[in-house]
Amino acid sequence: MKYSSTIADQTFEVTIDNTERELRVLLDDREVPVEFIRRHASDTYVVVMENRTFELEIMRDEDAYVVHYNGRVYPCKVEDQRLKKLKNEIRQQVSNSEHLEIRSPMPGLVVAAEVAVGEKVRSGQGLIIIEAMKMENEIKSPVDGVVREIKVKTSEAVEMNQTLIILE
Repeated sequence: MKYSSTIADQTFEVTIDNTERELRVLLDDREVPVEFIRRHASDTYVVVMENRTFELEIMRDEDAYVVHYNGRVYPCKVEDQRLKKLKNEIRQQVSNSEHLEIRSPMPGLVVAAEVAVGEKVRSGQGLIIIEAMKMENEIKSPVDGVVREIKVKTSEAVEMNQTLIILE
């Protein structure tokens, strides 16, 4: 799986291949040997990379992570290639249109709509919750706008790329 990771304003392309018995990590197209060990069901991890050992505390914060290392705090944003592609498509759609269709990034079941038709929304605000693989996923607005139409109902099954909400 490919990821784009931004740590302290530096972006890295990371590919993780976990198909074999070992973990292969490509960092900006350079293979890096990595061991990643979680300590006693906590948020503390030991990472061995290029013969150096790092003890990190990694905590989830909304849609990002916060990494504590050596007395310093590093905000870290991680996007998989699917999310990155979806955001790029949304940016293009916004620049080419008066309205924006918010589509489902995965098949699932609509748990709740967090907005109503006519409501003003801000970028990052939750719009709809979809349950997929026993996890609830909040779909957030990529832009400021107004909800023009809600195309799905609670308890409705949705397919990947199905239009959920239209913003203007």
